[in-house]
Amino acid sequence: MSNPSLEQVPSIRTRYSAVVSSVLSDKNISKSKILLKEIRLLISGRKVISKQLFYYSRGFQKLALSKGDEVEFNARIKPDKRGLSSEGYRLNYPTKIFRKDYESESLFSKS
Repeated sequence: MSNPSLEQVPSIRTRYSAVVSSVLSDKNISKSKILLKEIRLLISGRKVISKQLFYYSRGFQKLALSKGDEVEFNARIKPDKRGLSSEGYRLNYPTKIFRKDYESESLFSKS
């Protein structure tokens, strides 16, 4: 199954899920990055991007993520001119980041 083209993916802020592949630490915390893989649209489960680097922002830091953790987040999609993702487009400005623990609450709680 091939990945969708940029025209087939919603251009508005959309909810995604992904798996943490690694956290790349740096002495300067603002240069630290996190590598997410298997990035999918949350609603349909359709794979959008194989892997992408994000800055390790406060939203990710406060969750203390480690390899293999599943996360949910909102993001916008744009063409990738910097080579940060494995596709021709990338996700920008991740917000509302939650660890996907089935015991704790997420944006869409079960109550």
